[in-house]
Amino acid sequence: MKPAPNAICLGGPCHGMLTHIRQDVGVLDIPLPTRPSDDPEETARYRITVGRVHHPSSAEPFIILRWADSPPGRGFSSGPAGRR
Repeated sequence: MKPAPNAICLGGPCHGMLTHIRQDVGVLDIPLPTRPSDDPEETARYRITVGRVHHPSSAEPFIILRWADSPPGRGFSSGPAGRR
């Protein structure tokens, strides 16, 4: 059984994608959601943040993953987010 999503990607090619992560800090390589079947798996780098955001699919807030390849100060704003 696949684990339930606990994180959401903000910015970049995976914006809005829900995923499951098992670590608290660092940068992750997230597989791109769509790609031709004959290409090697492509990924985008996302940084784990302390931010949390509520999503209608879960009673628990999701961890915010920010696109790590975006220029400083040009990321997406999540607005106020609760912290655990």
